Amino acid sequence: MPPYGRLRLESTIVRAVAEILEFEVKDPAVRALLPTVVGARLSPGGEEATVAVAVEGGDEAQALAALRHDKGFIRAQLARRLSLRRVPELRFIVVRPLGGESGG
Repeated sequence: MPPYGRLRLESTIVRAVAEILEFEVKDPAVRALLPTVVGARLSPGGEEATVAVAVEGGDEAQALAALRHDKGFIRAQLARRLSLRRVPELRFIVVRPLGGESGG
């Protein structure tokens, strides 16, 4: 895959997963986190996408558990939006939200 194709697919995954988390996931554990997708990276072969998510509510362990629980649903919805032969497996990482720490 050309580099520009990879970048375009990564940005498409970011937008699609953000929409899925905001509008389609009904799991109260995920909704309580107020997740924000901040980035995605495809593996060299394109078989796995690592999605970085910032969360407002809950701790990182809770966030990862909730996202892993709904990973199958999110991937299925992603498959409906992307025109790919094989949709990448999703792996979530939790990052700190920007502006979440106070300087002082």
